[in-house]
This record gives sequence, structure tokens and C-alpha cells, in this order.
Amino acid sequence: MRKYKLTALLLCAAMAISAASGCSDDTGSRSMSVTSQSTTVNQNNEGRADHEVSAAVSEKASANKTGFTLNRVIDAGNRNEKNERFIYLDVTIDNTTDKEYELNILNNFYLLLSDGSEIHYHVGSQLYATNNLDGYIPSPFTVPASGQFSGIIGGFAVGEDVKDFTVCFFPTLNEPDKTPDVIKVDIAESDITVLTHST
Repeated sequence: MRKYKLTALLLCAAMAISAASGCSDDTGSRSMSVTSQSTTVNQNNEGRADHEVSAAVSEKASANKTGFTLNRVIDAGNRNEKNERFIYLDVTIDNTTDKEYELNILNNFYLLLSDGSEIHYHVGSQLYATNNLDGYIPSPFTVPASGQFSGIIGGFAVGEDVKDFTVCFFPTLNEPDKTPDVIKVDIAESDITVLTHST
């Protein structure tokens, strides 16, 4: 009996190591740990792309056969236990290829702060938006072939002291590990729509 318990324990340890290594990219610089409140991504997205495209809010930018428009940035009016505000992105993504593909908030989006630090997807913000934000579409989401995706996605937990940031989007098509391009939209405090009553 003790032999079987040891075998089961070793098998569980091997599975845990295998699962952990499956969360890293080719360079081993990316790892992910999920808790009930947030997702922490130990990665540096800045510098991954070879080519940057800049755009303004409501301005369409194009890269890697993808059109991207950040229609607005939304502060849902909610705060978490750390007094961070939940930020969401109202986006339109045009697919000019003949194949649909899936994007997700963790792999394809991040916020870049003025000090060079990054803010990544926050699980608690998705749980909140699913129940409280009209027009919200959970991650991952599908961009149709030769079509368009439009909706509110996210989100991010942003500290009260953060007044401006850059929304960064990797248009990866069907190759989520390849990031030749990044589209960046600078956001000032005046660009953020604050919802007083989430529905």
C-alpha cells in the first residue's frame, strides 16, 4: 500500500512539473500562476515585437493583416480589495484573412506604464465584468474570417495613482507565440470613461 502511495505522489509531482513547464514560451521567460483573485504573469512583453504601430483612441491602426481600433477605455467604477480600479477595453478588430482565429486578453494585451512596468490581465476583473458590465465578452474570443470582432474585453486592475498608460495589442492571428508587431495607443486620464453605475 505504501508503495502505491509513493508512486501516486511521484506521478503528481511529475504532472505538476510538466504543467509548469507548459506555461513557458520558447525562451523560458514567461510563466503564469493563477489564484482566485488575479493572474500574475512573470514576463516582459515590451521589446518582444520587431515593429511598433502607434494610434490614437478611436483611430484604426493596421498590422499583420489586422485592423485594430480602441474605441474607448472604461473604468467600471469598481474597486478591488487593494483599491485598484478595473479597466476594460472597448475594441474593434478586423480580420482581413480567410481564417478565423482566437485571441485572449492574457496573450494579446497588456498595459505599459510610464515607468516601463507592465500591467497584465486580472482574473477578478473578468469575474466582475461577466456579471456587471453590458457588452462584455470574456476571454478568449473569436475574430471571424474576413470579418470583425467588436466588444468590451479585459480587464486590468490599475492603481489609483496611475493616471496614464499605453494600451498594447499583439495582432498574432493564428500564431499566438509570434509577435512581429505591436499596436500601441497612449491613454491619458481624460480618455477614460468612468461608469458610475455598472449594469
